[in-house]
Amino acid sequence: MRKKELKQDDNRAVVIYARKSKITHKGDSISNQEEYCKEYARLHLMLPEDYEFGIYEDEGKSGFYADRPDFQRMIRDVEHRKIKAIVCYKLDRISRRMSDLTNLIDYLNKYDVALLISSNNLNTMDSNSKMMVQMLGMIAEFERDIIAERLQDNLTELAKDGRWLGGITPTGYSAERSKYGSGKKKNAFTYLVTVPEEKALVEYIFSTFLSLRGMHATAVKLNAEGYTTKTGARFTTLAVKDIIRNPVYCIADKTAYQYFIDNGSNVFGDIEEFDGVHGISVYNRTLQTKEESDDSTFLHPDFTSSTKQKDPEEWIVAVGKHEGFITSEKWIEAQKLKEDIAQKYNQPHRSTNALLSGIMYCPECGSRLRVVSESNRYTHGKPRFKYSCPKAVRKGSCNYVAVHGVEMDEFIVDYLSKLKDNEKDDYKARLRAEIKRVYQSDSNEKEIRVIAKEIEKLERSIKAQVKALRTATAATRPYIQSDIDDMANEIAQKKQEQAKLEEVSADSEMQVKEIEKTLTLIDNFNEISEKDEPGEVISAIQSVLERVYVIREDGKEKVKIFIKGAPKENYESFFEEGVKAAIGVDAMCDLDRYSELYSYFCRSAA
Repeated sequence: MRKKELKQDDNRAVVIYARKSKITHKGDSISNQEEYCKEYARLHLMLPEDYEFGIYEDEGKSGFYADRPDFQRMIRDVEHRKIKAIVCYKLDRISRRMSDLTNLIDYLNKYDVALLISSNNLNTMDSNSKMMVQMLGMIAEFERDIIAERLQDNLTELAKDGRWLGGITPTGYSAERSKYGSGKKKNAFTYLVTVPEEKALVEYIFSTFLSLRGMHATAVKLNAEGYTTKTGARFTTLAVKDIIRNPVYCIADKTAYQYFIDNGSNVFGDIEEFDGVHGISVYNRTLQTKEESDDSTFLHPDFTSSTKQKDPEEWIVAVGKHEGFITSEKWIEAQKLKEDIAQKYNQPHRSTNALLSGIMYCPECGSRLRVVSESNRYTHGKPRFKYSCPKAVRKGSCNYVAVHGVEMDEFIVDYLSKLKDNEKDDYKARLRAEIKRVYQSDSNEKEIRVIAKEIEKLERSIKAQVKALRTATAATRPYIQSDIDDMANEIAQKKQEQAKLEEVSADSEMQVKEIEKTLTLIDNFNEISEKDEPGEVISAIQSVLERVYVIREDGKEKVKIFIKGAPKENYESFFEEGVKAAIGVDAMCDLDRYSELYSYFCRSAA
């Protein structure tokens, strides 16, 4: 057996790498892995008892992806020749991907760094061990492939208890851990507990949404009345939507049971178990994915994370242990209204194919313009219609003159298709500036890591104090117990802070994705506009544009365009005296450039 020994005069460090994909207190925890590795390294590398190991740890990170913060930091330190050996508890702790593992071993060999796996007694400086590492790597990747199947089976079993599986708790609830049994049969589960003031807010949000019949209008009202989200942020349309669509608030009764059955969900339990008191627990509702770019390597990983709502047919529905807030009738009504809104504003008007439906607004009163078709009349071979203010049509409280729809749609499509390079660059510069602003304002990732380390340190201190408690005298025991209680309370507070930061980071990531999507669509709008399918065109338009106003001044009509993702402008400025003639020209396009359309609009205005 050929083995290359580590040089005794090599002053580079021996380090420990530990990873756990889920943050729990069971199994091979980070601290346990580190202790096993230290003991193994001292024995096999002949290190002194007081040797100071470098520590790299990634908690809550999958071993399949190389974009783990401390893993990447360790790789950089190898490159800077700070490390001579890496000790890991199990091979799958360092990677569950065969290609990354092979590249990693080659990389470590290049810098004369040994990889030691304590549980398998392997050392890559040994040629036989290299072969075993490759075999174990293949097994680790295979195990990952069947994890999804295991999770699906586990979710079905967990549905029996209606427990909370962790993560950021929904508005209206906090999470508490309950223990039962004793000895080897001792077990614990987490369940949701009602937060009264947040419960009242959730009930108010549902009532407001059903009354105003709009996500945006609901968010505006909540902000105007001083309400904030669970994390203290202002309400957005997305924040309202997340609450409205969450089944956790729905009271589990026979109506709810039938609703989920009709939607094809996998309902666990009999109809008699839906007692009209508890809320609904839904498992397997979202899918989190990471897509790797073509240029990604394990040294320079480039992954894009996304979370998508799964279809109801994939949900596992059960009665939870928590209190339900919203009657099933009210919750189902809210779902139908949400679907109606999506159908109305995300697809062309069924009889006219109105491309700007839902994003045209009245500059006089601020109402969303509605599509009014003109039967059996055509313009440019298309069904004729108008964008009309509902207050002008029904109530007569607004004097805004309707905008001719076919011409307006053609103008917007033409404008977006023929954006001059300098205009494109201006829009894209604004969008990139907004991405930069979001990233700069979101310093949470670093804070999350700091808090995680503080929690780990407190947990280690608690373990140490628990050991001390076993041998403590009657006089010192109360002081040790008090210290443990204080640290436990501090951990709870830090975990709440960590959850808030993680929620804000998720919102920031979603904002950036929307802006990046807008950038892509601006570049490719010309190709999209040439397609015959109106649905694709309207989807592109509504992904690029936030709002469109048509204002009239001096016998002319001008179009004011608000691009999505750019810094929000104050829409209320339209309603202030003397502002309309001085609206920011940076996003204004004058119909004068299009003589045919301009003359048509002029005749209309006259």
